[in-house]
Order: sequence, then structure tokens, then C-alpha cells
Amino acid sequence: MTEKEKIGNYLFKLREKIPSKEYNKPHISQQELADNHPGLTKFTIGSIERGEGNPTLDKLILFAKGLNLKKVNLFEMQIDVEKYINELKEK
Repeated sequence: MTEKEKIGNYLFKLREKIPSKEYNKPHISQQELADNHPGLTKFTIGSIERGEGNPTLDKLILFAKGLNLKKVNLFEMQIDVEKYINELKEK
């Protein structure tokens, strides 16, 4: 398994913990996640989860928001998801 696949697998497992609100499924689908989080598409989510995509930091933070994460640790540095999203909106 490549490092990108490890990241994708980890994000998939996080998505599996979120119950679906719109579909009769045990967890949120890629489409439901994309529908509820502007800036994400089913294609982007799928390519990240398969370890094929090279997402930008912006996409990873949007993905984190969709997974209800409050903080993301990157390079031993913590990023505040809400603050980052607000800064994106200000651009």
C-alpha cells in the first residue's frame, strides 16, 4: 500500500463513522458528502480515498470539514478547520 493509499484509506474509515442523513445507508456516501460541502465533488473524494488524487491543502481542509473534524495535524502543526474555511471565504 502506498502512502497516498494509506491516507485515502484513513479518510474513508473516518467517512464510514458519519451516519447518512439523506440515504438509507449506514454511513455518509461520497455523493452526500459532496452535496453538503461546496468545493468537494464525488470525483475528488473518490480519487483521494483511492490514493490516486493529489489534493490541495484547501481540498483536504474541506474534506476535514465534511468529516466533522475540528483540527488537523500536519507536519506536527495543528490547523484550525473553521478558521481556515473562513480565511478561504475571505479571498
